[in-house]
Amino acid sequence: MRMKKGFSDPPRRFEHSGRIGSPPKSRPKRAVNISVDAELLKVAKEMDLNLSRAFEDTLRKLTREERERRLQKELKAFVDSHNALIERYGICGEELLEYDDPPV
Repeated sequence: MRMKKGFSDPPRRFEHSGRIGSPPKSRPKRAVNISVDAELLKVAKEMDLNLSRAFEDTLRKLTREERERRLQKELKAFVDSHNALIERYGICGEELLEYDDPPV
């Protein structure tokens, strides 16, 4: 089978979106009104930044961080009691972990 493009063809430039991992699934959009510092908005527009994408990415990051914070707060009592049990009784099979050299 022959290649359609030869080695003499110019290479295509790889454009990276800056996003790591799979992109978020496309969902319905909703228009919102927000207030932004006028000078900051001017600079962002001069830089051709996609304001909707920047807002979504930042909001996604902030909501993920807040979910994590709330979950840690919710699980703190469980984690503390679990750690107390480990301190008091140790872990299952702990004696197997304490050896200098494995038997030959």
